[in-house]
Order: sequence, then C-alpha cells, then structure tokens
Amino acid sequence: TACYDRAIQLKPEEIVHYNGVVKSMLGLGQLSTVITQVNGVLNSRPEWTAELNTYRVEAAWKLSQWDLVEEYLSADKKSTTWSIRLGQLLLSSKKKDRDRFYDTLKVVRAEQIVPLSAASFERGSYQRGYEYIVRLHMLCELEHSVKMVLDKSLGDSPADFLNWQARLEMTQNSYRAREPILAVRRALLTVSNR
Repeated sequence: TACYDRAIQLKPEEIVHYNGVVKSMLGLGQLSTVITQVNGVLNSRPEWTAELNTYRVEAAWKLSQWDLVEEYLSADKKSTTWSIRLGQLLLSSKKKDRDRFYDTLKVVRAEQIVPLSAASFERGSYQRGYEYIVRLHMLCELEHSVKMVLDKSLGDSPADFLNWQARLEMTQNSYRAREPILAVRRALLTVSNR
C-alpha cells in the first residue's frame, strides 16, 4: 500500500491509485480500514461512489455489518460488480426476502455464465475461467444455505448438512480459490444466526 499512498500524494486526482490501495487493504483483511478509507475519499469525491462503493460493501458484509451493507447498497443502485451482487444476495437473505433473493440470484448466475463461456474459447481457458467457476460454486452454496434459512430446516450443523468440507476439497488448494468461499460461508453463518 505504500506505493499507492505515494502515488496518491503525487496524483490525488487519479482514482486508479485509490482503487489500488483499497484493494490491497481488502486483500490483507483490513476491513474496517477499507470502510474508513473509502468513506473518507467519498467525502471529498462523491463522484467516485460508483467505482469505490464495491470495496466498502464487501468489507461491510465480511464484517457482518448489515446496516452498513444496506446503507452502501442504497448509495449506488446501478453497480453490478461481484462484491455488490454478493452484498445484495446476503442482505436479502438476512432480511428473509425470498423473492428479491431469487430474482437477484438468477441475474447474478447469468452474469457469471457469460464471461465463463467467453473464457472457454481462449487459450488458458481453465485458469481464466476458474474464477467464475468458484463464483458459481459460491452461489450454489449461498442458495442452499439460504433455502435452509428461509425454510427453517436447519439441523444441528448447517456445515454438515451442506457437505461444506467435501465441497471445499473439490476446489483448488489455493488461498485465491478458497478464501472467497470461506468468507461467504462466514457471512452465511451470521445470516443464519449461528
């Protein structure tokens, strides 16, 4: 982040530097700092909301700060980034809004299929498309978990019922593949009050 901080000092009007520093902090798990940083930047540059809001939405749902997720989602209703979409899905499940959840899920699935299809025609398609496969994996787990919450069919352990361990073992054994899945699972456990 030090390089981005220096770049911001030299060219404070370049949003790409703010994107870089916030993305780095998000990757390091500095979630509260991400929210503080983005809020500070948007205080002086509200026109950057569409570009930076996705980071604070992701940080808020990872922290299970559902009131902030709702506030940030209402600040930019047009964005369709992956983090925004996950925030919408998780918030709908938290509110037990079945219709909105399934309507959004349908759209988000379609948004992942298009780039996955495009990647399949390119060289190195497996690696290029794996990100979207992981996202579809996450959507599947999200759907099954939310179905259990909405139907109130939770047993002793949702992780056992959903076979989370076996599903995780099917993914690449890498931080990049598994961390997003585990982050959504943590959020799902707070949504279901577990």
